[in-house]
Amino acid sequence: MEQTTGSSRSGAWEDAKWHRYGLLAGVIFVVLNVIGFFAPGAPPSSDASASEITSYISDHTGGIKLAGVLFALGLIFGLWWLGSLWRVIGRLEPSGPRLALIAVAGMVMVGALAGVSQLMFTAVAVRPAALEGNAELVWATTLVAIGMSMAALATHMLALGALVLWTRFLPAWMGWLALLSTLACVVATFGVGSQSGLFLGVGAIGLLSWFLWVLLASILLYRTQPS
Repeated sequence: MEQTTGSSRSGAWEDAKWHRYGLLAGVIFVVLNVIGFFAPGAPPSSDASASEITSYISDHTGGIKLAGVLFALGLIFGLWWLGSLWRVIGRLEPSGPRLALIAVAGMVMVGALAGVSQLMFTAVAVRPAALEGNAELVWATTLVAIGMSMAALATHMLALGALVLWTRFLPAWMGWLALLSTLACVVATFGVGSQSGLFLGVGAIGLLSWFLWVLLASILLYRTQPS
C-alpha cells in the first residue's frame, strides 16, 4: 500500500512538473514567432504589383525561409502550451468548458490559417520558379489567409479575455489586454476583402499584442501553478 501511494505521489509530481514546463513552452513559442515575424523584413504593400512582389521575395529569400522554419518549430511549442493552458482554463467554468473550448479551437484555427499564408511565401522562396506568372495570386492568397486568421485570433482572445475578467485566473489587466488584441484583430479581419494596407498594419498590432499576452500569461501561470 505504501509503495502504491508513493508511486502515485511521484506520478502526480511528475505530471505537475510537465504541466509547468508546458506553460513555459509559451515563452519559446513567442520568441520563435517574434523572430519569424521580423525575419523577412518589411513586406510589400497590399496592392503591390507582380514585379514588386517578385523583387521582395528575391531580396528576402533567406529571411522568408527562416520565418517558415521558425513557424513550424513554433507549432510544436504552441501546442504544448495550449495543452497546459487547457488544463488551467478547462476547469474554470462551473457548467463546463464553453469559453475555454472556444479559446482552444480559436488558436488551432489561427495556426491552420496562418500556416496557409506562411506556406505560400515559403514555398515560392524555396522554389522561385513557381512564382513566375503567379506572384499576385500568391500575395492575394497570403493576405486573405492572414485576414481570416485574424478572425480566429479575435475569437481566441475574446474568449480568454472574458474568462480572465469573469474568473480572475489572471490579473484583470490581462483581460483588458486580451480585449484590446481582440479589437485590433476584428478590424484586421476586414482585410479579407480589401487591399488597404491599414488592415495589414492593424493586424500586426493584434498579432504582437497576442504574443505579449501569451508571454505574460505563460510566466504568470508558471509562477502560480503548484509544482
